[in-house]
Amino acid sequence: MTEAPAQHAVETEAIRRMHAALVGALPLMPVLPCVVAAALWPRQGGWALGLWLAAALLAVVLRGLQVRRFAATVRDHADAVRWANEVTAAFVLGGLAWGLAGWLLLPTYSHTLEMALIALIVGMAVGLVPVAAYWPRAAYAFALPAVGLTALGLVLAQRGGEMVAGLAVFLGVLRGMVAQAHGTAMETIRLRFEKDALMADLQRQKELAEQASQDKSRFLAAASHDLRQPLHALGLFAQALRERTGGTPQQELAQRIGASVDALEGLLNALLDVSRLDAGVLQPRVQPVPLRALAERLGAEFAPLAQAQGLAWRCEGPHIAVATDPALLETLLRNLLANAVRYTPRGEVALAWQADGAHAVLSVRDIGIGIAPEHQREVFREFVQLHNPGRDRAKGLGLGLAVVDRLARLLDHGLALRSAPGQGSTFELRLPLTALPEPETCSAPSDGPATREHGLRVLVIDDEADVRAAMAEVLGGWGCNVLAAASAQEALALLEAAPQAIVADYRLQDGRTGAEAIAAVREAWGAGVAALIVTGDTAAERLREIAASGHPVLHKPVPPARLRAFLRSAAREG
Repeated sequence: MTEAPAQHAVETEAIRRMHAALVGALPLMPVLPCVVAAALWPRQGGWALGLWLAAALLAVVLRGLQVRRFAATVRDHADAVRWANEVTAAFVLGGLAWGLAGWLLLPTYSHTLEMALIALIVGMAVGLVPVAAYWPRAAYAFALPAVGLTALGLVLAQRGGEMVAGLAVFLGVLRGMVAQAHGTAMETIRLRFEKDALMADLQRQKELAEQASQDKSRFLAAASHDLRQPLHALGLFAQALRERTGGTPQQELAQRIGASVDALEGLLNALLDVSRLDAGVLQPRVQPVPLRALAERLGAEFAPLAQAQGLAWRCEGPHIAVATDPALLETLLRNLLANAVRYTPRGEVALAWQADGAHAVLSVRDIGIGIAPEHQREVFREFVQLHNPGRDRAKGLGLGLAVVDRLARLLDHGLALRSAPGQGSTFELRLPLTALPEPETCSAPSDGPATREHGLRVLVIDDEADVRAAMAEVLGGWGCNVLAAASAQEALALLEAAPQAIVADYRLQDGRTGAEAIAAVREAWGAGVAALIVTGDTAAERLREIAASGHPVLHKPVPPARLRAFLRSAAREG
C-alpha cells in the first residue's frame, strides 16, 4: 500500500472502532437526561425543563440512528469520514443540550444538586475518551459546548471563580487525555495493519517457496530421468568395451573409459541424492530389514574392493532385524563403506551390529587415517574432502558423508562419529529393533560366478534406441539371445518364442509403461516369464507407481553386475 491509501485504511478502521464503542454506549444515552429531569422536576418543573429534556433526547435519537445505519452507508474511506462528521455534528447538539442544562437549569438552590450536575457533565465528557481515541473531534464537539456553557452559567450566577478555573483546567486535561488515547489507538491500528501486511507477505513468500519446491522437485525428476538415460547406455557400452578388450592392448584404455563412466555415474547419483533429500522428495518406506541379509549384499560389493587393496573384510552381528527403509539404509551404508575402503591404507574394514535394548547399534569401522575432532562436523558438508586438497576424483567427490547425514536425519537414525588421527573412524547408527522375519546368513561373496545366463532368451523393451543397442551389446556379450523392441506392440510382433526374461524401461512412448508391456507379453507367452523394470525416474509418485506393479526395480544407470544377477536368477527359475 502507498502512504495515502494506507492512512485511509487506518482512518477507516478507527471509525469502525468508534462505531463499535458507540454501540456499547447506546443503552445508557437516554437514561442520563431522564435522571437529570427527574432530579430537577420538583423545584424546576415546567416548559423549560421539558424542552431541554426533548432536546437532549433528540440528540440521543440522532446518534442512535446514525449508529444503526453505519453498515448500510459506510463502504469506503470517504463514506466513513462522512459518517464520522455527521456523528460529530450530533455530539455538538448533545453538548449544547447539556451545556444549556449547566447554564439555564443550574440548581443554585442546592449545592449538592449543583455539584452533581456539573460532575455528570464532566463525567460524560470523560466517558467519551474511548470514542475520541478513534475520532477526537467527537469529544471536542461535546465537551466544548457542554463545559463552556456550564462555566458561563457559573459566571452569570456568580458562583465563584474557583469552579470556573477548575472547568478550564479540566478542558486542558481532557485534551491531553484525548491526544494520548488517540495516539495509542492509531498506533495500535497501524501495527495491526503492518502485522496483517507482514502475514500476507509471509503467506505469499510461503506459497512462492512451496511453488519453488514443487518446481525443483519436477526439475529433479525430469533431470534425473533425462540424464540417466544416456548415462545408462554409456555405462553399458563401456562394460561391453571392457569385456571385449580383455587381454588386448586396448584393455587399459577401456578400463580408463569405464572408470570415467563409473565416476560420472557416482557424481550424478550423489548430486541427485543430495538435491532430492534437500527438496524433501524422498519419503522413507519403513519395513523390517534383516541386517545379515543387508550385510551379505554389501559384502558382495565391498569385500572384493577391500581385498583388492590388501584390506581384511569383517562382517559380524546377531540375527536381528530393524525397522527402516531398506533402500535408503543400503545407500547410507554403501557411502560409509566406500569412504572406509577409500581412506584405509592397511588393516581392515568392518561392518558390525549388536542389540542394545530396544535398538540396534550398527557400525562401520576402519583402521584408516582418522579425522581430527575439530573436523568431525565439517566432513558432513558437501564437497568437503580433508585428505584430498587436489580434488583427485579417484578419492571421491566429497558428497558421500553429506548424503549419509541427510539420510540419517530423514530416517531418524541417530548418527555418531568416533575418530582420531591415525586410529581410524567408527560411524554408528541407532535403529529401532523389530521382529525378525527369518534367519539370514552373512558371508563374503563367492568368487567366479557361473555363467548361467548363457543362451537365455531376453526381451529388452526401451523406447531409447541407444539403450536398446547398449543392452543388446552387453547381454549379447554374456551369451544371451537378445530381442530389443521400443514398445509392447513391437515386441509382440517380433517374438517367435517365449522369452525367459524381460527387461523393460518403465516410461515408454505414448504414456505407456513397462509394467503394461510386461503384462502384455506375459498374457501372450505365459505368466511365468521373469521380469525386471529399469527406470531413470526419481519422482516419489512415479516410484510409488513402480513399487505398486510388484516387479523388481533397478535404477538407471544400472550396474552391470546387478543386471547380470537378475539374469542368473531368471535362468535358475527357468
